[in-house]
Amino acid sequence: MPWLIQVLLLAIFLIAGEFAAAFFHIPLPGSVIGMLMLLILLVTNSIKLEWIEKAASFQIKHMSLLFIPFVIGLFLSPNFIPLLNFHFLLVLILSSFCCLLGTAYSVQMYENIKRRRQK
Repeated sequence: MPWLIQVLLLAIFLIAGEFAAAFFHIPLPGSVIGMLMLLILLVTNSIKLEWIEKAASFQIKHMSLLFIPFVIGLFLSPNFIPLLNFHFLLVLILSSFCCLLGTAYSVQMYENIKRRRQK
């Protein structure tokens, strides 16, 4: 499937998630709802991974480039300095660690499932 169509398919899930969050008054970001909808369709094989794989890989590969300017700007902001107390730093470190572990285990489970299907 062409790369542009894959990007459009991912954008459709983003828009659908935003719509669902607004329409049903769900207290989650629309992008998260869109990703959950995409995950459900991928798990049920309603959408094949090959349909979005190139665009998703490109976005994941360059994701850090999107966050670095934001984070540096946040840390250089004079309004951010008073927030740096022990509790805030503890929550920041623990949530980052949990996110890292969740991502690692998710990727590991995905790779195990992918290996089983190839055999």
